Amino acid sequence: MSIFAASKKHIIMATVATNKLWAYIESLSLSKRDRSWLANKLLESTRDTDPYEISPSGDPFFADSRNVKAVEEDIRKAHSPQAKFTRLASEADVQALINSL
Repeated sequence: MSIFAASKKHIIMATVATNKLWAYIESLSLSKRDRSWLANKLLESTRDTDPYEISPSGDPFFADSRNVKAVEEDIRKAHSPQAKFTRLASEADVQALINSL
């Protein structure tokens, strides 16, 4: 399958999903306030990065710049001098960590 054919397939799938979502939204009994809130949520840009630039699998988690920023912040904290790490070398270590949560 060519890249163009794959892209076209994804566009068709997204269109079908969008049409189903739209039909569902129209079936809801929403107040004017709820419709306004929903409209703002739908217009909110969350998928503003190309996940393939970060993840070889194109994981949609990385399409949301907020997730990318959170991961970058965690990496920054891990590289700080105050960072504390616990090495999990055995199953018992993993179990102890889980029990401590």
